[in-house]
Amino acid sequence: MAFRLLVAAVLGALITRAADVPSPMFSHQYVETLRGVDQLEDVDVVRLERRLAANPNDLPTRLKLMAYHLRGDRASQPADRAKRIQQVLWLIQHHPDSEILHSPFAHFLNTQLDSPDLQRAVALWDQAAKAQPRDSAIQWNAASFFQGLDPALHLRYLESTAAADPNHPFALRPLAHLYALSILDRGPLAQRSQAGLDASSNVWVLGNAAYMFQSLYNQSLQSPAPNKRAAELAEHYFVRAKALDPKLDRNVILPKLDLQAVAREREKTQQSQREWESRAKESVGQIRRLPPSAFPGLPASIVELLNARKCRVPQPSPRGTAKNVVHGEFLARGEQGWAVLCSVNNSTTLLAFGNERDTHPQVINTTNDRYSVTFTGKDVGYARELSPVSRENIMSHYRAYGGPKPPLIDHQGIDDSFDEKVSVIWYFHAGKWLKLQGAD
Repeated sequence: MAFRLLVAAVLGALITRAADVPSPMFSHQYVETLRGVDQLEDVDVVRLERRLAANPNDLPTRLKLMAYHLRGDRASQPADRAKRIQQVLWLIQHHPDSEILHSPFAHFLNTQLDSPDLQRAVALWDQAAKAQPRDSAIQWNAASFFQGLDPALHLRYLESTAAADPNHPFALRPLAHLYALSILDRGPLAQRSQAGLDASSNVWVLGNAAYMFQSLYNQSLQSPAPNKRAAELAEHYFVRAKALDPKLDRNVILPKLDLQAVAREREKTQQSQREWESRAKESVGQIRRLPPSAFPGLPASIVELLNARKCRVPQPSPRGTAKNVVHGEFLARGEQGWAVLCSVNNSTTLLAFGNERDTHPQVINTTNDRYSVTFTGKDVGYARELSPVSRENIMSHYRAYGGPKPPLIDHQGIDDSFDEKVSVIWYFHAGKWLKLQGAD
């Protein structure tokens, strides 16, 4: 089921609701509240907690704290998870229609909630949903909450959302997909899903279910055993949907898969990869590599050592400012050092010098230049680029993406980026280089 749900998320849907432009899922205030969460320090969190204690209905402050507790550097901490759970339980009890409750900050996996908290949430949602059964916001929030916790309750609240608003902009597609996936899997929800889909007179649910059945059938065509049952169900529910809306386009709802086109596209992709690898192998020697003397700020002693190693510094492009020699406090606070990419025989080593007197540079890593070749038209470049990185940037990346917890940061690190898209941060601590989270 988990794999099929992932497939469903990737496939998407072609019909969602009656309105041409669905309303946004989150308000402008929600978006603005989240600004600066990655910059929150302990003192800021204490201030926010005091503000919320004085006014529990201050929902922007509550949202900011919940976002902080799910921040990359906090999400795995039991204390932060416990605080976020209590924030969510309070919202369910007092503001079950809040947009915060269908946000990522209010979601949990079944391994993240113990039984008492889960049972408390079940009871609170039951009470809120029964008190206002026609409030689609409450029903949708409940459906969102149980998505990763309880499939049966997730289905129940998706159905109640659709009942409260037959044109709901967000609930109809997941309801249709869950129906289709459950029916095909023949799991615990299969019978209930079959009954729900058969009883539905919602064209958007029926149409999306037909689309999902067809998509899964198309996917199965690439395996030794095509799922004929999926194709039959797709046809059945398309007919049901078209009876409600004769304008539905069969080719849109039941797209046919051209296996020959798929095979051609796969071969094209594989051929492109082979051609890139061949071109990279042939072009690796064309990467612009500068002698150490091309960097005026580099101390003469380091230039001499690099020349003795026969180093040349690879450049991101064949023209422009010389790069990949940077200076900063890389090994110790208060002492200026240097980091250099040294390419020899199409292999590049990242060297770190503690100061200009350092004759035994630290070797951080070595890579084959073939895997760092870039192409811009006919130009050949080198994908890696170095830059010094401060404590603020190191902590910002950690807070945003998690990863290894940084030690106490008292000097700079080295940002080693690849193709200006992703990077790692090298930080020297306790006699060794740590590989910390960079840009994702």
